[in-house]
Amino acid sequence: MGGRLGAGVKVVIINTQYVETDAMSFKSVVQSLTGKDSVVSASAVNPPPVPFLSHGMSFKDFEWMPKDLPPLDELLQALR
Repeated sequence: MGGRLGAGVKVVIINTQYVETDAMSFKSVVQSLTGKDSVVSASAVNPPPVPFLSHGMSFKDFEWMPKDLPPLDELLQALR
């Protein structure tokens, strides 16, 4: 068998931790997990709106739309 003599196997143990947070607390949670000092900036007080697709949806969830929606002419006529 080939290989270096005396070279041991390196074992890395990864401690996975599942956490839930909101947009305002995200930075504090990350910093507490990484050991950095947690200071939330003033910009986190009014966070930007969260895009709709970030809530566990993908574009595949919208594949039904072109098939099930009426033609645009009918939609516009219904709005008048």
